[in-house]
Amino acid sequence: MKKRILIADDETALLHTMAFTLKRKDFDVEIVEDGENAFKMIMKAYQKNAFYDLIITDIQMPGMSGLELVQKIRQAGIYTPILAITGFGNMQMVVDLMRAGCKDYLDKPFTMNEFIERITKILN
Repeated sequence: MKKRILIADDETALLHTMAFTLKRKDFDVEIVEDGENAFKMIMKAYQKNAFYDLIITDIQMPGMSGLELVQKIRQAGIYTPILAITGFGNMQMVVDLMRAGCKDYLDKPFTMNEFIERITKILN
């Protein structure tokens, strides 16, 4: 069965590149451009027992940030692995992400090979 991945990122070009790359690796991918809609999709999926295998979120997004999204997901009792993507990473951000429940993070810019390697590591 294909692994289901949700990607939340407000950078449209990167969002579509990540989705395209994952679809070529035979993942079932859904995309959303902000944290609020990502959370709604996650809750809707969980109500239907249609769980995601991985959630990928950008940290800097308008409205709900990626860190807030991670916190809300964990507060809802959902323990799906989360990969955070940040172009503004610093040690405090990394500490906050890990404390909130992120499995891993990836600093921008990154290659699609690095992206796939991280995802493979998280899902195995």
